[in-house]
Amino acid sequence: MSPEEFKHIIVRQQPAMQRMAEAVLHDAVLAEDAVQEAMIQLWQQRAQLDMERNPEALCITMTKRRSIDLLRKQRPSQPIDQEALAVAETVDDYLEARYQSAMRMVKRLPTLQQKALLLKYEEEKSTEEITKELDISPSNLYTTLSRAYAALREMLRKDR
Repeated sequence: MSPEEFKHIIVRQQPAMQRMAEAVLHDAVLAEDAVQEAMIQLWQQRAQLDMERNPEALCITMTKRRSIDLLRKQRPSQPIDQEALAVAETVDDYLEARYQSAMRMVKRLPTLQQKALLLKYEEEKSTEEITKELDISPSNLYTTLSRAYAALREMLRKDR
C-alpha cells in the first residue's frame, strides 16, 4: 500500500479509532496513545494491507488490542472492563454488518455498475484504470457510477 493509499484508507479511520480507544480506556490521552501505536503498527504492516479485505475493521480491531495492552500496562492489578470490551466487539460487529449490508446492495445492481463500484471503492482504482478495465469511456463511467449511486439511494430509502 502506497503512502497515499495509506492516508486515504487508514488515516481517515482515526476518529473511529479514537472513539474505540476512549470507549475501552475511558481516558482521551491514553486513547490517543493507543491510536498512535495502532497507526504505527498499521504503517509497518502497510505492504500486507493491500490484501486486507476490510481495512476499516482491521483499524478498529488493532486499536482495541492496543487499548487492552495499555490497560494491562497501566493497571495490571485491575480487571479489564468487560462492558468496554463488549462495546468494542459491538463496534467491530457493527462495522462488519454495515459492510456486508452494503455489499448485498451492490450485488443487486447491474453487472457493469457492480464492477465499476467495486473497482473504485474496493480496489481503489483510478478513473483511467477503471475505464481501461471495463473498456468504457470516462463519461460512460461517470454515468454508470451515477446510476449506481441513485439505485443504492433508492434501495436505502425502501429499506427504511
